[in-house]
Amino acid sequence: MKNFITRLRKLNKLSQEELAKKIGISRPTLIAVEKGERDITYSELKKMSKIFDIPMEIILDDELSADKKVDCQNYSKKSLKRFRNLVLQCIKYGSDDKDLKITKTKLAKLVYLCDFANYHKFLTPISGFEYRKLAQGPVPIQFFDIIDSEESICVESSGRAMMISLNEEPEESVLSADEEKIIKAVCKKWKSAKTQEVVDFTHKQLPWSMCKEGEVIPYELINMEEPTNVY
Repeated sequence: MKNFITRLRKLNKLSQEELAKKIGISRPTLIAVEKGERDITYSELKKMSKIFDIPMEIILDDELSADKKVDCQNYSKKSLKRFRNLVLQCIKYGSDDKDLKITKTKLAKLVYLCDFANYHKFLTPISGFEYRKLAQGPVPIQFFDIIDSEESICVESSGRAMMISLNEEPEESVLSADEEKIIKAVCKKWKSAKTQEVVDFTHKQLPWSMCKEGEVIPYELINMEEPTNVY
């Protein structure tokens, strides 16, 4: 967890002094947390979750955090390349027309909707990665890794939100024409919607409501949903 907090701070271009002030602790205390010499309290964790717009479970759970960072070698290069392209395409087609940016939370929801919509139509997901029911989920752990390290995207803070934009276009021919059609359809429907509207929609779907906190959401559950409510 300590490594993850340091990476989050640097990703958001915050000094130790700045982050400590936002959390309401001293700089020496934050240094102790980052070094693993002091445990983080629940109230501090809650504040950090809001600052970085990341579920508390991701920061707290060693198996989900960067302290035991997802090993890309556990996944085929092809799967990672496809998921990366899915994320980039959702940024491209789901971003606001004015500033070409999208909130990280809304982006995560579009990625989920595309993956499950593709399964609903073709009985196969685009990425095949596991989506968990987390506070701001459903989301696969690989999503945070891409947001943290992908050079093709730009991440910047805007108040309490993290805004995502593209530095370069997605690669062509990584996904099929049918998959790209699904992505464009999902993004077109939700493009002008507010982040909370998309969050509320996904949290009313059966895949979310039928699972317990922290559980992997089976793709098959989307086939129990009404076709008009898939995305």
